[in-house]
Amino acid sequence: MIDRCDPEIATWSSQGDNFVVKNVEKFAATVLPQYFKHSNFSSFARQLNFYGFRKLKAEPILTADFDARTACYVRFYHEKFQKDKPELLPQIKRATKSDMQSKDDVESLKMEISNLKECMAAMTAEYDRKLAEVSFDCNRRIASISGDYEKLAMVVQQLLTKDQTASAAAAAAATDGTGPDLMRSLSAVAAMSLQHSAHSFKTQAAAFASMNVVGDKRKIRSDVTEESHKRHHGD
Repeated sequence: MIDRCDPEIATWSSQGDNFVVKNVEKFAATVLPQYFKHSNFSSFARQLNFYGFRKLKAEPILTADFDARTACYVRFYHEKFQKDKPELLPQIKRATKSDMQSKDDVESLKMEISNLKECMAAMTAEYDRKLAEVSFDCNRRIASISGDYEKLAMVVQQLLTKDQTASAAAAAAATDGTGPDLMRSLSAVAAMSLQHSAHSFKTQAAAFASMNVVGDKRKIRSDVTEESHKRHHGD
């Protein structure tokens, strides 16, 4: 059919591995009635599909490559339908019902994979957004705690300074040998107690910030997973 057809209507490709219908309307009106009991090009294409032919799309990558003259061309390909190789034709067989079912299953799987990819992309974007929010909030909390610690350290330093001044004054005014020793001991104990309290406060603040960060990240993962699960089952 292709060999006898007007090349301006339909012809082989330059490689001879597929055929091109250049004018669909003329092909349906003048060529199809010679071989079939109809002139319906859609029906012809559907029959080719049953026999394993694939319609090739020649979509240009760049807009500048678009050719209006060839944009309406329709190409069909089958690995056993090649120019000057009629010995391959007996190998072209109509697809069975199971073959068609397998093809439908493959298409269904492709669609499902595509939906899963979109869902994963949405999950990733949502996770990144929430993680950024948590990171910002945690940094703000850490900055606030650091500021409080600096203030506390200044207070402790002032208390230590005052205590040392008082101890020195008491030592100078003492008349016996036990008084200065007692005051120095009390000052040392007070200083150690204040330093221990400051260190304990700093440790607890850091632990609190760390626990909040871990807890918020776990909550984000849980929220995003639950949202993805609902969206997937909803689709």
